[in-house]
Amino acid sequence: MKLSIGQVSKIFDISKDTLRYYDKIGILTPEVDKNNGYRYYLLKHLEKLGLILGIKYLGISLADIKKTIESEDVKEYKNLVIREEEIIKRKIKELEGLQEIIHNSKEILDKIINFDNEYDFSKLKITEENFNIYGFDTKIVLNSDLYKKDEVTIEKELVHLNEEAYIYIYNILENEAIEEDETMAFIKENENNISLIQRYLKEDKIGLVRKNVSGKFVTTSFYGAINEINDYIVSINKYFKCEKNNIAYVSYEFYLPKKNDDETYFVNISLRI
Repeated sequence: MKLSIGQVSKIFDISKDTLRYYDKIGILTPEVDKNNGYRYYLLKHLEKLGLILGIKYLGISLADIKKTIESEDVKEYKNLVIREEEIIKRKIKELEGLQEIIHNSKEILDKIINFDNEYDFSKLKITEENFNIYGFDTKIVLNSDLYKKDEVTIEKELVHLNEEAYIYIYNILENEAIEEDETMAFIKENENNISLIQRYLKEDKIGLVRKNVSGKFVTTSFYGAINEINDYIVSINKYFKCEKNNIAYVSYEFYLPKKNDDETYFVNISLRI
């Protein structure tokens, strides 16, 4: 069976230029008909091309692939297979993490679709809360050499924690307005991040400050714009006759961007009463 460059291009859904490039660098050289100079591919070329594309898909360079092929050494092939296996395992783990994020997003969206804000405050849930939060100055993290030099650790482990891990402090001012301390971010301690928190506390990289939050709280969720969330918190504070300068602990579960910049959020609110 002889196949032209056009036929191979269609079979593997790659461009003719790619096949010509593979020929140029010597990684996949077709046969040449001595009578007419016609270049064609055989079954062995298709098998080799499938191997090349599969390895390249995993992020292994053409130079490494070529080196392995030219070595004609079974040990080199084994080393390449081991690298493939390691990459596949890592990709599977990444995809499983992404799948979990998507699954959680679907659950949150289902909850929001069937959710109505509760304005009858007598129906709101009152609970005893006891949890730890750890605050850090966001400017220190984002502007420090630590953030620049240790980007993987800071970005992936801290800045990109699940939104539910974060708590935002809303200061109620004289039962009239809400002021958020935007310079500080707080991590809510849970089973998923406790080891990370303990490591940062031990290494003292970003100056985590621990705060215990306990007492009787009214807890609820709300879906709306920032100004609506603020008004809602103030209204709850007035209804339960709390201190005029109280604190609400707010976590975000969902953010819906809008064209008019009046973004909508789904938040969980805990207000000390």
